[in-house]
Amino acid sequence: MKTHIYFLLALGITFFIPSSCSTQKTVDLVVYNATVYTVDPSFSRCEAFAVNNGLFVSTGTTDQIRANYKGRRELDLQGTPVYPAFNDAHAHFIQVAQGLRHVDLRGSASVDEVIERLQKHYDLYKPAFLVGDGWDQTLWENKDLPSNDLLNRSFPDIPVYLRRVDFHALWVNESAIQRAGLRPGDSAIAPGEAILTADGHFAGVFLENTYERINATIPPMTDHALTECILEAQELCFSYGLGSVSDAGLPLHQILLLDSLQKAGSLKLRTDVWMNPSEDNFTRFPNTYWSERLDISAVKLYIDGALGSSGALLYEPYSDDPDNSGMQVTSDEFFTQVCQKAIQGGFQVATHAIGDKGVGKVLDLYEPFLSPGNDLRWRVEHAQVVAPGDFKRFGTLNVVPSIQPTHAASDMGWAGERLGPERVKGAYAFQDLINAAGWAPFGTDAPVESIDPLYTFFAAVSRMNRNFQPIGGWQPENAISRENTLRGMTVWAAKGSFREKDKGSVEPGKWADFVVWSDDLMTLPVEEIPATHCKMTFIAGENVYP
Repeated sequence: MKTHIYFLLALGITFFIPSSCSTQKTVDLVVYNATVYTVDPSFSRCEAFAVNNGLFVSTGTTDQIRANYKGRRELDLQGTPVYPAFNDAHAHFIQVAQGLRHVDLRGSASVDEVIERLQKHYDLYKPAFLVGDGWDQTLWENKDLPSNDLLNRSFPDIPVYLRRVDFHALWVNESAIQRAGLRPGDSAIAPGEAILTADGHFAGVFLENTYERINATIPPMTDHALTECILEAQELCFSYGLGSVSDAGLPLHQILLLDSLQKAGSLKLRTDVWMNPSEDNFTRFPNTYWSERLDISAVKLYIDGALGSSGALLYEPYSDDPDNSGMQVTSDEFFTQVCQKAIQGGFQVATHAIGDKGVGKVLDLYEPFLSPGNDLRWRVEHAQVVAPGDFKRFGTLNVVPSIQPTHAASDMGWAGERLGPERVKGAYAFQDLINAAGWAPFGTDAPVESIDPLYTFFAAVSRMNRNFQPIGGWQPENAISRENTLRGMTVWAAKGSFREKDKGSVEPGKWADFVVWSDDLMTLPVEEIPATHCKMTFIAGENVYP
């Protein structure tokens, strides 16, 4: 045998002789036989990767990774698709958590059904007050904003607080109004923020700043109860494949509670917190704050209300309400002061702007702070209606359009009536915004919409609702490609909060946040996308779901 080996060596032929010394490196996790969409700059795919100490350390073919790495845990996924963990770039995570204890009014078809759901909850729990989320009068036969007559008759002795699906209108009974100390003629109520009856009494619906004034009188959850809800909401997010969320606007107390939970190791969901522009917040956090699980990177502002409650600020009156052009909810002076503080502290500014005049106003107010070629990544949240001349300003000013694809699917049934046939062409124009800015982070605005990112993907690529209507999609020219949709839910979302070097793609050196999906979102027929689901979620290489 040795003679044959020497002969072959003499001919210059070499071959592998097995050795008892393994060259494999031991790592925490090896995943192989998968279809991995890395979402790297080339949007490449691979079959396998290795994870160690919470980071991706290598990607490649199954043979390459298994030859070089031995995992303390190894997963043979048998071709199953893997994506970077999804990142909701605009949500209200604390509100999602609190909503787990509220009455769910989404999809209620009438005032009577709202009352039925409230009564069922009251009969079960006998609470001292009722809070409900998600009513939407556009689903009812009578599409006018409701009065509180039936609320008063059904619940005469306890306060009732019902938030519209957009969380910009609050429907309350007389007991809640009295608790808040509101009286008709109150000089603190801005024009249009209180719906009045013909004889000058409160009808029961309040908008924007007056909404917030009443909302502040709702007895708060204890920290213990809120912590339970936060951890329950975290599990919900993991079950949907979410590894990161942005929480768009929090007071100091809730920020500190989230920070304490991440420091204790119980909050594993990566959370990008945006501060409310309060003195308390700026005093406690004069500069940005960064950690692996929680960042405080942005300040949240509002310029206007919502389209569904006719509070979005428009250049011209609403087509279905010719005496109303919406409302500006933050003064130019205060807005500018907050922008100055943000510049000093290194914060992004993220501003809710729905109407075309609202979007234009924000761009105007941002412009003095944004030098040519800046990389401040100041954001316009929603940008639901954009005037034709304002699209290009996103690119010129390097302003980030932050979009929520499910809003188009939810609002398309009535948006044309609100805006008219010409103006609606610039509404929910997501592809046009991406063309203007070059990229965009995607979110849900939960609990306005479901926090499930599957619906984000489906709405973005199809422009249809969950009933697969309309066939071919609404304003389909603004459908987004599957590749860019996945980018928007992963690496673009990370870029939206300056974390693209740490997460958002399956690349060596980045956090090992990834999701295993039941079927391939990138190749399935569109109509089959909603039937897919998350199978496994990993954060920093840890299996957090199931």
